[in-house]
Amino acid sequence: MAAYRHLLRRVAHVGQWEDLAIRRRTRLFRSRRDPFEMYSEEEFTQRFRLSKQVTLDLLSKIQHLLPDSTRKRGLPIPPRLQLLVTLRYYATGSLQLDMGDCCDMSQPSVSTCVKTVTSAICQLAGDYIKFPSPAEEQDVMRQFAEVAAMPGVIGCVDGVHIPIISPGGGDAELYRCRKGFFSLNIMGVCNSSMLFTNLVVNWQGSAHDARIFSESVSCATLEGGQYRGYLLGDSGYACKSYLLTPIRIPRTVKERHYNASHIKTRNLIERTFGIWKKRFAILSKPMRTALSTSKKIVTACAILHNIAILNKLPIDMPEEELEPINIDILAEDDVGTGNAHRASIVERFFYIFCGCQNVHH
Repeated sequence: MAAYRHLLRRVAHVGQWEDLAIRRRTRLFRSRRDPFEMYSEEEFTQRFRLSKQVTLDLLSKIQHLLPDSTRKRGLPIPPRLQLLVTLRYYATGSLQLDMGDCCDMSQPSVSTCVKTVTSAICQLAGDYIKFPSPAEEQDVMRQFAEVAAMPGVIGCVDGVHIPIISPGGGDAELYRCRKGFFSLNIMGVCNSSMLFTNLVVNWQGSAHDARIFSESVSCATLEGGQYRGYLLGDSGYACKSYLLTPIRIPRTVKERHYNASHIKTRNLIERTFGIWKKRFAILSKPMRTALSTSKKIVTACAILHNIAILNKLPIDMPEEELEPINIDILAEDDVGTGNAHRASIVERFFYIFCGCQNVHH
């Protein structure tokens, strides 16, 4: 009888271990919530900066570049959740760990999604960030002229600092801008609809706007003489025949009217940067990603900005926030062709009639 009871205890003991092993092998997964079903159209746009339909359209363009989650074990991350996590990360600039807690994902999973989706969105740059061709510049000039009667404009150019953490290494201090923080100095060109038509993201924060432009493909193209129109830039750029700046000390009524028209038109790039950074808060906070990923995030946010503008998606932003004051180091003018071309524009297109400015095109 004692031997029988001992055998029963051994069987029960083995059964408990088997039961524990089964429980350990059984992983419980929570089904992830679907934001497309959870939120109304307005709530969805507020959180992800794109509407539901625009998000689905974007997904259809990049889905083939995202990993096939159906081949993964456990609870896979579907492509549209990968995209939504990345959009939310752009919109808030929150820590990836916090993003993971909100989305039932680990921080490494969030990091992987951001890198993969960002790279996929950057593949669309050629479709959404396009400088007008010489054949299109007449329409572009007409649209700019409707803003403040400034003739011949095909784009407004400026630089903006996007904060990053120190990239480390021997060249880290090159990324410290004159305001004291680490940054990327981004050159942007916009059209009259505040769409980016050109973007340069490879320069350190210590680089000057004028240098970035002078070494850009856009400058080389304009110098080639293929375009009749010109860009507008602030006094940080040198006045060229293809890039007009304000007159530093206007002495005549014509020159004052030229400056007023120039400033109002060029303000479009300031407003573009303001809306862009307002829409994607990650651009206003020091990005904690690797330097190469940070550059891609800047490009991806510019593409998404253009998509949002093209689809007329709203951005809740007071008008006064769109006009930052830009103080820049004065660049040397091209005293040959630059000033002469600007003087010709002032003389031909700006004059007074009955106390009002009139511009002929």
